[in-house]
Amino acid sequence: MLKKYTLNLLAAIGIVFALCFIFFSKQLLNGLSQALIHEDNLVPTPAIVVLSGSYTGNRIKTAAKLFHDGFGEKLIFSGFKIYPGTATNELMKKYALKLGVPDSKIVTEISDEESNTRGESIANLKLLKKINARSFILVTSPYHTKRSKLIYQRSINASGGGGIEFSVYPSPDPAVPVKGWWKLRTGQISIFLEYLKFVSFYFDF
Repeated sequence: MLKKYTLNLLAAIGIVFALCFIFFSKQLLNGLSQALIHEDNLVPTPAIVVLSGSYTGNRIKTAAKLFHDGFGEKLIFSGFKIYPGTATNELMKKYALKLGVPDSKIVTEISDEESNTRGESIANLKLLKKINARSFILVTSPYHTKRSKLIYQRSINASGGGGIEFSVYPSPDPAVPVKGWWKLRTGQISIFLEYLKFVSFYFDF
């Protein structure tokens, strides 16, 4: 009888430990993605800059909603050639038009900079300069917000563009959800690479 009671007690303790491990593991994993997020309070600005790199369309969708809600006068995005005759900015513009953003309110061009966030920041800052915008909202996926904030601030400083202010706004990304990202291959790859890119940013590789 005592032996049976002991075994049942050990089994119960094992279950409790297993549940605690699962719970805290989820908390830890969710914390890894949440640590990458930066979100600012929004005020209306002359422009909304949309970063490429997501193929869900949610960044454009979020930017279009901000535009329709009066938070920006124009949508800004640069693009890179993905194959002959087609560039990412053309696809982004096509989707923005479908979401009701007028053609006259979209400023875009193909970039000859590096096809990464730093290159995109340089190209987008040039577009902002063309329309004399001194403030903007930056839209990207949640996991990409903190590093994007740092990169854009560095690019602004390097360009001598002191006085340019911007806010970062995360757009929900179903391919890399904040909670449960580890359940999707796209989430695993994106979060892992984002941390590697942070290392690269700080050591300026």
